[in-house]
Amino acid sequence: MNLDIKRDFKNTIWQSVAENICARHGISCNFLKRSEHGESIVFLIDERFVVKIYVPFKNGFERERKSLESANTNLRLPDIVAFGEFESLKYLITTQLHGEQLTRDLWLKLNKKEQISILSQLAAGLRQLHRSDATKIDFDWHKFIERQANTCVERQKACGVNSEILKSLPGFVEENLKLLPMDFQPIFLHGDVHFGNLRFLRQNGRWRISGLFDFADSLKGLREYDFLAVGVLMIQGQGDLQLEFFRFFDYPDAEIDETLRKRLMLLTCFYEWSDLRRYALRLRPEAVNYSLEKLETAIWNFS
Repeated sequence: MNLDIKRDFKNTIWQSVAENICARHGISCNFLKRSEHGESIVFLIDERFVVKIYVPFKNGFERERKSLESANTNLRLPDIVAFGEFESLKYLITTQLHGEQLTRDLWLKLNKKEQISILSQLAAGLRQLHRSDATKIDFDWHKFIERQANTCVERQKACGVNSEILKSLPGFVEENLKLLPMDFQPIFLHGDVHFGNLRFLRQNGRWRISGLFDFADSLKGLREYDFLAVGVLMIQGQGDLQLEFFRFFDYPDAEIDETLRKRLMLLTCFYEWSDLRRYALRLRPEAVNYSLEKLETAIWNFS
């Protein structure tokens, strides 16, 4: 077929590819639905399975496969059914998690008690996940941080962040890099925990987490890296909920302070998918003109 995943990303040919992959592994499929989101090509198969075809220029296949083989948590995770290659493109077939996606708009309509209950479930699941065996995860945290620090300005410029933030970033990184510990044992991390990678079921009138998926960005490193997507895509600007979330991880109130906020903002800039302009827009339209300091206190406003 001579497929090029970048050139042909939106081509309808991928449905035939997914059907061929299912047939290769003896999986019958009556209904295929392509997911609208993500950098990989993903098909949902009959509410039973997921076929995921990975972009070749990232190590997403290895990261996800090894993570799912190693992950241990009370959150429901997909099971690996099969994997292989189709015309040099790696793919993974997993079970499909049941439940719905909780949108940001729906989240904001929930009462605080229910929001805290969901965050409690998430924190408990992540605490277990962080204790998973990380020996199979091939990831150098310190090299990652060095690379992200060196490319921070370029990446935010490409995202269209305002000129004031671009001018502030080099000094901010230089001043706060010391806040990241050097001597620690890297732990297993999902790397991208947000509403889009969680599923929910409504039970007895309340939402509960029914599963966590998409480990293509998994890694090992500092625990607080797994707070980033939660903070900037789920509870950004909700300081009271952030406070409760950190307490679920046994942070003493005295340590939920400006130092923690600076460290989280630095990691926010280093996040693999970091887009400060996008995070500003999620707060309020005028936030795109905020200074770096004001954006920091608007996103991470727990203290």
